[in-house]
Amino acid sequence: MSLARNTVYNLLGAGVPIVLSLVTVPLYLRFIGEARYGVLAIVWLLLGYFGSFDLGLSRAAANLIARLPAQDHAERVQVFWSVCVLNAVLGIVVGAVFYEVGGAILGSWFQVSRPLHAEVIAALPWIAAAVPVATVTAALTGVLEGLQRFRTVNAIQSFGTVLFQVAPLATAIGIGPQLRYTIPAAVLARVLSSLPLVSAVRAVLPLTEAPRLRWQRLRGLFAYGSWVAITNVVGPVLHLFDRFLIGALLGAAAVAYYVVPFQIVNRVQILPGALSRALFPQFSAMDAAGSRRVAIESVATLSAATTPVVVAGLVLLRPFLQVWVGRAFALQAAPIAEILLLGVWINGLAFVPFALLQARGRPDVVARFHLLELVPYAVLLWLGLRRFGIDAAAAVWALRVGVDAALLFNAAELRTEVVRPLIPAAVLIGATLGCAVAFPHAFSAGRFFIGAPLVLLACAWSYATSARLRDYVGKVLRRSQA
Repeated sequence: MSLARNTVYNLLGAGVPIVLSLVTVPLYLRFIGEARYGVLAIVWLLLGYFGSFDLGLSRAAANLIARLPAQDHAERVQVFWSVCVLNAVLGIVVGAVFYEVGGAILGSWFQVSRPLHAEVIAALPWIAAAVPVATVTAALTGVLEGLQRFRTVNAIQSFGTVLFQVAPLATAIGIGPQLRYTIPAAVLARVLSSLPLVSAVRAVLPLTEAPRLRWQRLRGLFAYGSWVAITNVVGPVLHLFDRFLIGALLGAAAVAYYVVPFQIVNRVQILPGALSRALFPQFSAMDAAGSRRVAIESVATLSAATTPVVVAGLVLLRPFLQVWVGRAFALQAAPIAEILLLGVWINGLAFVPFALLQARGRPDVVARFHLLELVPYAVLLWLGLRRFGIDAAAAVWALRVGVDAALLFNAAELRTEVVRPLIPAAVLIGATLGCAVAFPHAFSAGRFFIGAPLVLLACAWSYATSARLRDYVGKVLRRSQA
């Protein structure tokens, strides 16, 4: 199946949250306040990552189904049942555990008022009930992605994203801003959005046989999935720990100053994320030489596509934030956004070796790297927040993803072919970051006088270095002249 077409489907699906956030974030800040939004943002992240608590079985299923011959329907069906049943059991167990400890995590850890703490505790059963829904949803999604049904997956996920963002906001406006209303609305939205996945799987797999758990098959899935599980557990910790520590040390309101810019700049990763999702099943089915060639080309294309976006973002983030959420909020959030944007660019490129290593059957390499990073990251983050404040969290996160990218590229044996072509892009981004720091005022003349040529230079470099991008631009121009 077409890699480009699947990537476009993933891009369209990832673009829905961007449009929604532009509308909903100011409304959330207005109707529920910064403190409640900070807590709700953590809950959203948890609901999004609960699907990771499946011992890696969903990723293992996608890898195995992509490798199986297309005509082997019976084997694919058994893989589906095995993963789906096990994920349901795991979700129930994890949900029960979270119900017991979630109060301490979501309540006592944050510096919140007593009424807000009570709101979190009241919504805890709803959050716990969402865990098995998330793990089963992950199994359904993994099967569909292994079959490369990305159009179906993204259509359903886009529908779910709309519900997930709008339902809590509508509840806050119509019923009240308390978390005991908005959190159940988010959970119910997640449940409703998962139902179409069941129909989608039934449409591509003949689920006529009764569920059977075959130990031999399960052993292979667990062998692969156990390492993915480590990544799925440690990865969210690495991704979420900064928010929790900011909330613990600086208060829930400070989380909003960090989460809002992170959500904006993280949108740069929609292309790397879309491409890596499409690459994974193809890497799984390809030989080593073919997958390596495609990986090198994919990194070059990603760099060419994302570098101008990052350079433009560094110039425009401060004025955008000031217009979007106000000058007072922008003064706190803009420096964080600029630092995070550098890390997001590096992290996005690392999506390719990440997918390649897992597709080659080496999820253990990725998991070991994450375990290696965990303690140093936590220590540096704690020290940075205590000494320098919230900006340090962004700097430490950017440093961690930079180290992670270097390890992944080296392990995937892509270092020589990839690093040297990225040097001009890194210089352009570094120069633009220096411009943003030198001219901190959002609408200063120096920011645009120096930044605009850097944006044009980044676009010119991108066009000159990527044959795939030149082909795309050529097609667009030919169509416009037709």
